[in-house]
Amino acid sequence: MHVSQAILSRRSHKLFRGTVVPDVDLKHLLELAIWAPNHKFTEPWRFTVLPKRSFDQLWLAVQDAADTDKARAKLMKLKEIIDGAGAAIAVRQVRSPDQPERDHEDYAACAIACQHIQLGAWERGWASFWTTSPGFVGGKLVDFWQTTPDERLVGVLFLGEAALDMPAVRRHCAESLATWL
Repeated sequence: MHVSQAILSRRSHKLFRGTVVPDVDLKHLLELAIWAPNHKFTEPWRFTVLPKRSFDQLWLAVQDAADTDKARAKLMKLKEIIDGAGAAIAVRQVRSPDQPERDHEDYAACAIACQHIQLGAWERGWASFWTTSPGFVGGKLVDFWQTTPDERLVGVLFLGEAALDMPAVRRHCAESLATWL
């Protein structure tokens, strides 16, 4: 699959078939992630890999973290994602709060690492869903993903076999969003 084809055909999927993503594929995706550009080679990313076999721990943590009525109301929706996904990777950023410009650049680098994971997964036939939802990354879940005090949780990527095809969402014409100088 060519890069252009992967970019144009990849979609976010929240519903998966429950197929396990093999560890060898997860290792490959991490290798792709670390090739994201990062200013001064700071390598600000850290990863917490959650294979399907460890999803019971995630479900317990999600339930424990649901400490409001609104959060508890979303539990079944979150359970559907957890039950169907075949693996998850949390992407964390090592922070540089005393260097705001570097901190900003490092966050962007971690976001690119997330995109590398998604495109690499798609190339291998795995769908993905990148979430920053409090139901998966908020409150107590920061600890579950082993985020240290000097880190920020950029998001969690759920991976698996897509349960259904996702149509392309209509986009604006790129030229209508561009200013040429």
